[in-house]
Amino acid sequence: SRGMSRCKEYLKGFLAQVEAKAGQEKGQLAEEFQEIKARTIAFRQQQAISNEAGCNKENIKKNRYKDILPYDQTRVVVNLLAEECQADYINASFIQGVDNKRCYIATQGPLAHTVLDFWRMIWQYKVKVIVMACREVEMGKKKCERYWPSAEETLHFGPFSVAQIKEQELNPDVILRVLSLAFQQEERVISHFQYVAWPDRGIPDTYGYFLNMIEQVRFKQGEDIVPICVHCRAGCGRTGVICTLEYVRQLLLKE
Repeated sequence: SRGMSRCKEYLKGFLAQVEAKAGQEKGQLAEEFQEIKARTIAFRQQQAISNEAGCNKENIKKNRYKDILPYDQTRVVVNLLAEECQADYINASFIQGVDNKRCYIATQGPLAHTVLDFWRMIWQYKVKVIVMACREVEMGKKKCERYWPSAEETLHFGPFSVAQIKEQELNPDVILRVLSLAFQQEERVISHFQYVAWPDRGIPDTYGYFLNMIEQVRFKQGEDIVPICVHCRAGCGRTGVICTLEYVRQLLLKE
């Protein structure tokens, strides 16, 4: 299509610029990165963007990292069972899509004491698709609490029950699980994609299987306007790449 051809030309030009700058001795890429960080800080100050909820002493323990917090203006508020759980906070943010201001939920990998909050969020916002971009354990370190069941197993988190309907290898890099989520005599089906070939602080060796997953995520999502939930460990690096690529793909298809 014309949109895809245009995108390829832009990408070729961008890559040529990156390669040229990478070969320069003065570290121009590093300078640009620092400039982006500085502009981000200035933008936050200009727009009065805050992180008060994440800094609240009752919520600090729910954050994996003290410097990766959701903005108050875009954080996901979990009202479901908020009174019983005495909290509406989860380290998660809404990300705008092509046609929807709440197209994605970007969140950290659940901690042992936030798994219930995670499923509360999934239920409240009627999420159909979860994308997990990390393994449970990487390089000997636990990256994410296991919040989904194995085959023929049912896990209980507060009033929620999670069972596995099916698990399959979508391709060598992706595991697709079909989960049943039950709450108050209602049952919903969740598609859970786990990308297992993305090293922490690294990049995948190939992109074909990854792009195949992005296509399947959108297929499972269908035309529903509910958010797609995306997480890795911290909920920023790998998560941000997935949201960006899915966004660009939707933009190209729309054009």
